[in-house]
Amino acid sequence: MLNCKHLVSFLLLLFISLPVYSQNKTIDSIETILANRKISDTTRINTIIAGMDNTIMLSKAHVAYYNQLLPVFTKGLAMPNLHPKVKQIYQFAAGVYYYNTAKKETSEGNKNAPIHFDEAIKYWKASKDYKPMALALVGKGTYYRHIADWPNTFKYFFEALKFYESIHNESGISTVNMEIGTACIAQQDWNKAIVHLKKALPYYDVPESELRKSDRHSLAVIHNNIGTSYTRLKNFTEAHNNFLKAYYYIKKNKDPQAESIILVQLAQSSSELGKLTESEDYLKRALDLCNDDISRQGVYGSAARINYKNKNYDKAAEYGELSYSLAKKNKNINSQSGLTSLLYKIYKESGQYEKALKMHEANIVIKDSTNLEASKNELAQQELKYQFEKKELQQKILQQKKVTAVELEAQKKMALETSKNKLARQQLVYDFEKKQLNQKLAQEKKVAAIKLISEKKTAVKNNWLIAVSSVFLLSLLGAYFYYRNNKQKQAITVLEKNQIKQKLLITQMNPHFIFNSIQNIRSLINNRQNDDAVNYLGKFSKLTRQILEHSNQNYISLAEEVEMLENYLAIQQLLYENKFIFNIRIEENIDTESIFLPPMLAQPYIENAIKHGLSNTTENGKIDIHYYLKEEKLYFEVTDNGKGFGTDEKISNHKSLAMTITKERLVSYTKNKDFIVQTNNVIASDGTIEGAKVAFEVPYIYES
Repeated sequence: MLNCKHLVSFLLLLFISLPVYSQNKTIDSIETILANRKISDTTRINTIIAGMDNTIMLSKAHVAYYNQLLPVFTKGLAMPNLHPKVKQIYQFAAGVYYYNTAKKETSEGNKNAPIHFDEAIKYWKASKDYKPMALALVGKGTYYRHIADWPNTFKYFFEALKFYESIHNESGISTVNMEIGTACIAQQDWNKAIVHLKKALPYYDVPESELRKSDRHSLAVIHNNIGTSYTRLKNFTEAHNNFLKAYYYIKKNKDPQAESIILVQLAQSSSELGKLTESEDYLKRALDLCNDDISRQGVYGSAARINYKNKNYDKAAEYGELSYSLAKKNKNINSQSGLTSLLYKIYKESGQYEKALKMHEANIVIKDSTNLEASKNELAQQELKYQFEKKELQQKILQQKKVTAVELEAQKKMALETSKNKLARQQLVYDFEKKQLNQKLAQEKKVAAIKLISEKKTAVKNNWLIAVSSVFLLSLLGAYFYYRNNKQKQAITVLEKNQIKQKLLITQMNPHFIFNSIQNIRSLINNRQNDDAVNYLGKFSKLTRQILEHSNQNYISLAEEVEMLENYLAIQQLLYENKFIFNIRIEENIDTESIFLPPMLAQPYIENAIKHGLSNTTENGKIDIHYYLKEEKLYFEVTDNGKGFGTDEKISNHKSLAMTITKERLVSYTKNKDFIVQTNNVIASDGTIEGAKVAFEVPYIYES
C-alpha cells in the first residue's frame, strides 16, 4: 500500500492534466471531407483541426489527425510569393503540429519536446497567433516541471503569465496559476502553492449554470490541490473545507474514480479533526464507488492508516489485511512491502506479537524476493572475473616493460654511434663552407662600398621628392577633413533647428486658447455648474501636463496621442459652446500600445478644421478623426462638415506656422522631400461642398 506521501503524489498526478471533452460532431463526415483530394489546403487544415477537437488529447485518433498537417504546411510554406493571409494559415497549422508533437513528447519524456515547443512558438508568433503562442510557453514550462528543472519551469510559466495579464485574458491567467501552484506542490512549497492556486479561482466565479463539465473538473482539481497543501501545513480545517468543495464539483460530473479519491481525502481530514464517525462514513462511500481491486486496495489501505493513527487497532488490522490480500492478488510488491510494515506496527502496538512477528518475516521475504541472492552471486562472479583480468593485465604490462627496456638500450647504442659519425662529417662540411663564406664576404664588401656611394646620392633626391609629396598629401587630407567637418556641422545645425522647431510647436500654447479656456471654466463656476467646471479644469490641467511632458520626447504611443487629442477636443467644445461634436476612430487591427509616433502631428490640422472649417457653423458641427493602416503604413485623416477649402478666408499666421513646421517635421521623419499632405473638399451627391478632409501618412515605429 502507498504511504501518505505517495498517496499525495498519486493524487497530484491524477489531477495535473485536465481531460479534453470531445464535442458532439460526426467524425465520419470529417473523414469524408478529408478523403476528397480536390479540397483546398485551407479547408483541409480547418477540417483536420476540427477532427482533433473531436478526439481526446494525445489519443491515437488525435495524433493521427495532427500528423496529417505536416505534409500540408510543409508543401504550402515552400511555395514562392504566398499571399500574407494564406501564409498565416500555413504558419498556424505548423504551430498546431509542433505544439501537439511537443505535448506527446512531454508525456513520453522525450528530450526533443522543448525544440518542438520552440518551433510552435516561432510559427505562431509569425502568424500573429499570440494566445496559442502563450499556451506553448505553458507547455514548455510543464515539460521542465516533469524533469524537475525548476528555473526553466518558472521562467516559462511566468513569461506566459505576463502575456496573459497584459491582454487581461482571465482563462490564461487561471491556467498558468494552476500550473505554477502544481509546480510549487511538487517542490513542497505549500504556502506559494496555495497563493497561486487561489489566483486560478476568479475565472470560474460565474453563475453555476454557466459552468461546463471541464470547468467543474478544473475547480475540483484546484480545491483538491489547495486541500492537499493545507494538509501538509497541518491546517486541517481549511484542508477539509477545500476537499468538500472539490467533492461538490466532481460529484456533479459523475466521475466515480475521482469522487472515490476525494472521499478518501475527506476521510483523512475528518480523522485529523477528530470526526471519526464522519471519517468512517467517507471511507464506506469511497469503497462503494470502487469498481476494481486496485481502487479497493487503495481505500482499504487508507482506512487502515486512519484507524491506526486513531489507535483503533482492530479496524486498522481488518482493513490492513484486506488491502494486503488485494496487493498480493495484484502482485504489487511495493504495496505489499508498505502494508506488511504497517501491519507489523499495528500488531506490535496492540500486543499481538505472534502476528507482528509474522508480518515482520513477510516483510523480509518481500525484500529478499527482489533477487537479492541473484545480485550477490552476480557480484561474486564479477569480482572473480575482475581479479582474473587484473592479474592477466599485470603480467602483460610486466612483459611489455621488459621488451621496451631491451629495445631502448639497443636504440641508445645505435644513436651514440650514429652521432659520432655525424659529428665528423659535419666538421668537414663546416670548415669548407666557412672558407667559401669568408671569400664571398670580402667580395661583397667591395661591391657594397660602391653601392653605398650611389645610394647616398639617390637618397638625397628621394628625400626631396618625399617631402614635396608629403606636403601635397597633407594639404589634400586637411582639405578633405575641413570639408567633412563643415558638412557634419551643417547636419547638426539642421537637426538642432528641427528639434527646436518641434519643441517650439509642442510647448507653445496659444495664449488666446488658454485665456478663453480659463474664462469659460470661470463662467461655469459663476453659474454654479461646479461638476462641469471641475471636469473641464481636470481636462485642461491634464492637457497642459501632457503637452509639457511630450515636448521632450521624440516618440509617444498612439494611445497617449489619442488621449491628448480627446482632452484637447473636449476643451475646444467648451470654448466653442458645444457647437460641434467629435469622433476618434482607430481600426481594430491597430495596437495603440505598440505603435509609437512623433507627438502633436495631428493637433494643428484638427485646430484648423475647428477654427476655419467650422467658422460659419453655429451648431451641429462634426469633426471626424480616423487612424488606419493601409499596406502596413499608418494614416491620419481629419474630416469636418464645414465650408471646405477654396474660400477667401485666410488661416492665421500662428496656425500657418504650426502646419508648416509640422510638415517640415514629417519630411524630416520620413526623409521624403516630396511628402504630401492631402487636402480635399467633401462633395455631396448634388455637387455642393459639404466639408473638408485632410490626410497624410504618419511615420511610426512598432515595438512588440
